[in-house]
Amino acid sequence: PSRRLDQPVISVGNLSTGGSGKTPFVIALGELLKERGIHFDVLSRGYRRRTRGVLVVDPQGSAPDFGDEPLLIARKLGVPVVVGESRYDAGRVAEQKFHPQLHILDDGFQHRSLARDFDIVLITPGDFEDRLLPSGRLREPFSSLQRANAIVLPQDFSVEHPALREKP
Repeated sequence: PSRRLDQPVISVGNLSTGGSGKTPFVIALGELLKERGIHFDVLSRGYRRRTRGVLVVDPQGSAPDFGDEPLLIARKLGVPVVVGESRYDAGRVAEQKFHPQLHILDDGFQHRSLARDFDIVLITPGDFEDRLLPSGRLREPFSSLQRANAIVLPQDFSVEHPALREKP
């Protein structure tokens, strides 16, 4: 069952392992929110960090402590970034310390233990030719896109691409 934070959660995720541009998208979304005066934070697992528990990312810190992507986000956006194995616990810490109006959940499409209010899924052209783990890089089938509120395609990828018509 999903647990809900007090403030809304916007998730940015993908279907595949590896790079789909989530971090640059989170930064761009964050810049947009800042321009509109919306107070937010970013919640992340902190992939490949060597520490445990919930930590607020120190922009002057190191990637082994927080993960390279959360560190980059904190440096670029200048907003609170909170890492933790439990994104719910990270969100609770963020709400108590920073009183955000909303949370951006980095790499959150598969993180179902935290309730999300809006799911954005980034798709790469390679996703259409890929297969599910373990033989491919897809974490979920394309049918899971039904859970998404928005799907983001690369700028040079045409919505007329045959793969978009072939997948259910």
